[in-house]
Amino acid sequence: MTVFRVGFFPDFNWGDDAVLIGADRDGLRMLQSAMRSAHENGPATFELHGVRHRIVQQDDAADIELGSQTVVWRFDDTKLATILDMVTGLIDADHPAHNYFDDLNSPDATLIISVNEYVDGGPFSEFPQGMPLPPPSVES
Repeated sequence: MTVFRVGFFPDFNWGDDAVLIGADRDGLRMLQSAMRSAHENGPATFELHGVRHRIVQQDDAADIELGSQTVVWRFDDTKLATILDMVTGLIDADHPAHNYFDDLNSPDATLIISVNEYVDGGPFSEFPQGMPLPPPSVES
C-alpha cells in the first residue's frame, strides 16, 4: 500500500517546527510526478488517503497550506526544481533517508521530506494529520 502523509509538528526532534512528509518510495513518486507536472505544465494534483494535494507554481512562493482534506503546495519554479531534486535523490536511496528544505515562507517551519522513516507510525501514529497550525504571528 502506498504511503504519503504530511503534517505540521511543532518542536519536532530538536525543537524546530516542521512540516513532515512521511512516505514510502511510491508515495514520493506520486509527489514527484505532480511536482514535475506543475513545474513543466502548470497546476497538478494527486489524491491519496482521502487527501487531495494540489501543486501550484507561483512566483516568489514557498508555502504549504495544510487542511484535513486538501493540501496546497505553492512554490516558485526554482524551489519546485530544488524539491524535485531532493525527492528524486530520496527515491533513489537504498535505505531510509530524509532531506531538509529550509526556505518555507508559510508555515514558518522546516520541510522534512522522509522516505521509509515514518511509514509505520512515528509522530503520525499519535497525530495522523499532524497538529493544527499555530495562528500567524502579528508583527508590530
